[in-house]
Amino acid sequence: MQPVSRCGREQTVCELFAVNAGHPVVVNDYLVEFFGHSHVHRDGWGIAWRRDDGAPGEDPVFLHREPVPAYESDYLPRMLEHPVAARRLEAHIRFSTAGRLCEENCHPFRGEDISGRNWTLIHNGILFNEGLLASYDLKEVGETDSERTMLFLLDVLDETALRSGGLGFDTTFSALASAIGQISNLNRLNLILDDGTYTYVHTNTSEDTLHYRQLADDAIVISTQPLGDESERELWRPVPRNRLIAYRDGRIVRTSKPHGYVFCEALLELRKIYPAITASAEKVIEHA
Repeated sequence: MQPVSRCGREQTVCELFAVNAGHPVVVNDYLVEFFGHSHVHRDGWGIAWRRDDGAPGEDPVFLHREPVPAYESDYLPRMLEHPVAARRLEAHIRFSTAGRLCEENCHPFRGEDISGRNWTLIHNGILFNEGLLASYDLKEVGETDSERTMLFLLDVLDETALRSGGLGFDTTFSALASAIGQISNLNRLNLILDDGTYTYVHTNTSEDTLHYRQLADDAIVISTQPLGDESERELWRPVPRNRLIAYRDGRIVRTSKPHGYVFCEALLELRKIYPAITASAEKVIEHA
């Protein structure tokens, strides 16, 4: 895989790619380009998709992660020799801000809520304010704020199910929107969650750092950077910020109200130069 760069400023966070569609979509060309970015994002890669037509007893989620740069993987080229067709898929290339280089710290992360529903999560960003996640370092398998975020969200869903007697779509959406709004405060939280039916998407950055392209009425792809040749560039749009969006069969089914917690990208650049930026300075710009 050859290195690919389209951004004026080098992306020094993880990159995300996802599919939500009403029919299987072949995304090999997008995946080849996406994983080509791993010459910068070298700290591991992973992919997950739903086996909608799996055999009885077969795991409904295909998940593969490796703690090597995607361009060095022996497995990835073999996988991409065959059509990768999925209705719901998530892919990730890691640029580490914390945690060791190991499979446990690679995305996607997988978990199960109290109803037995399988969830997968990919995250791009960094959490400076982890107050709500503080206890999850005792429960996580790896050492990332992304895994802690997923464990927190699963606990929120479980508590919601116990209080309400179930987890229908509206109950699930409201619980996730509230929880994600809370942990967006002072944090860069680009994430994509999938529960096997719905794909939930959130971004809260001051610049456009997550994009989508409508492939058909019932098919959408989402990516950190627009993918494809030059003729496709104008077909990508920025994902609306500061709200949770739920997709089913490539269509938006619900959007939350904006929560107001915008993460200023300039803060991320300053953090690299001046790690001791004070919390008071962050509070000044948190609603920029």
